[in-house]
Parts: sequence; structure tokens; C-alpha cells
Amino acid sequence: LLDSGLAGFDLNGLLKKADLVITAEGAIDFQTPRGKVPAEIAWRAGNMGVPVVALAGTLGKGAQDVYDIGIDAIASIVPIPMSLEQAIVDGERLLIEATERMMRTLLLGASIAARKIDKESYNW
Repeated sequence: LLDSGLAGFDLNGLLKKADLVITAEGAIDFQTPRGKVPAEIAWRAGNMGVPVVALAGTLGKGAQDVYDIGIDAIASIVPIPMSLEQAIVDGERLLIEATERMMRTLLLGASIAARKIDKESYNW
């Protein structure tokens, strides 16, 4: 494991049961593919065919590079400009709200896909 924060978790066992992984990091940037925990999680999840979403306090230079390591989507948890101090104070709320926004987006995508399947089955 890349980070002792993952020690004690049976990550592979959890991934075997997962349909989606949501991971988070303070900053997703050019360093993320070079050893941050989301990179390890994405690598393991990718080996099991599980899609990965990463949320971050900030999306920095090179954030898009994480798509090459198996992270399928990224989003910032900070919806409006604010100071680092305020983001830290409101961090839990911001993370919860960002997770809800991401899940609503995923549900919308699933709904669109289901409509497409329904239309195809009726040959519209």
C-alpha cells in the first residue's frame, strides 16, 4: 500500500463487491499519478473493472493526467471561490454536497442509458 492510512482495510475484498469507487484527495494534480492514494485505488479498481470517481478540494495543474491511471471522472468539492481556511472549516459539508452532486450526475447518466435501451427495444 502506498499510504499507511489504508492499512487495516481489505481494499481488494471491498473492490470485489463494489460497483463504483469514490475516492478523495486534498488536491488532484500532476502528483496524483505518482503515488497518491487515489492512484493506488484506481489501479486496483481498474484491475477489477470497477469505475473510479475522485473528488478533491482543488483540481491543480495536470489533474487531467489521472484519466490515464484509471480515474474515470474528477470533480472539485469547492463549488464557489473561497479561502483555504473556509474550505477546511466547511470540508465535511462540502464533501457531502459534492458527493451528492456526483451521484445525481451518475443517476442522470443511468437514466439516459435506460431510456436509450428502452427506445432500442421498441425500435424507435
